[in-house]
Amino acid sequence: MSYTTDLLDGLARLLHEQGVGTYRPEGVYLPGETAITVAVMPPAPDRAICLSAYAVADSPVLTDTTTGVQVRTRAGADPREVDALDDAVYELVHASGPHLFGSVRVQLITRASGAPIGADSSGRMERTSNYYARAHRRAPHLE
Repeated sequence: MSYTTDLLDGLARLLHEQGVGTYRPEGVYLPGETAITVAVMPPAPDRAICLSAYAVADSPVLTDTTTGVQVRTRAGADPREVDALDDAVYELVHASGPHLFGSVRVQLITRASGAPIGADSSGRMERTSNYYARAHRRAPHLE
């Protein structure tokens, strides 16, 4: 797989293995589950965690990189539910490492920011937290 695919898949699997939610790459979830997805927030189930990556900083001479991971959470109409889900991700991920996600070596993951988003069109509350993954990323011109 690619760097970004390995990073997000590995993080999703970590959340799944630690019981924060359910990760199924094929995307089929039961109504009572907390879905963990990559890049696309599913319409169902009500509780979900969506992971998306974005570039933050890349070294021009080393394999050192910092990749941002947006962790978007959604739960029911009570904002305390989405706060608790966001807290569960934070407690597992913030200040964690080292990790090996596929071929990606992540030294440290820290939360950089977070904020409530409000309710979606179905009245389910959402939050976003942004984590920075300090990792090593190979590139042809860095070898």
